[in-house]
Amino acid sequence: MKIKTFKIRLSDEYQTQDEDQLNLFLETITTKKTSCQLVMDDKLNYWSILVFYEQKTNKEPRVVQPEKVSFPIDTELTNEEQKIFDAFKIWRQTKANELNLPAYMICSNSELTSLVKIRPESLEQLLKIKGFGDQKIAKFGDEIIALLNSF
Repeated sequence: MKIKTFKIRLSDEYQTQDEDQLNLFLETITTKKTSCQLVMDDKLNYWSILVFYEQKTNKEPRVVQPEKVSFPIDTELTNEEQKIFDAFKIWRQTKANELNLPAYMICSNSELTSLVKIRPESLEQLLKIKGFGDQKIAKFGDEIIALLNSF
């Protein structure tokens, strides 16, 4: 059995990237056990994750996804885009309150900016945005598309 550690930094800037790295690794191994601990650091809080694993015996070729689109949070928005962004921030906070989660766990500001700039019209188009995978789309995809369609 082998061991590997991961750090999931709790900042909008790094979280999605760290999660993607962990998910890519998990696709290639058979997980035997995991352990995690929240680390409160002066500079940055993060989850430390320890994965006990074995290599998969029958490796299936991984389908490479095309590069996902992302806009930085400092992207300039038009007045209309800013209204949509503000509506998404309200939606995100409402969801976070319902699920008792921090707002950034629902969607990061970068993901909201990307939604506003790209304005996907379907769940398939939503998959092309960085940070939106099958799980997030299953949970929130219909609401996101409905909100975009309301403008």
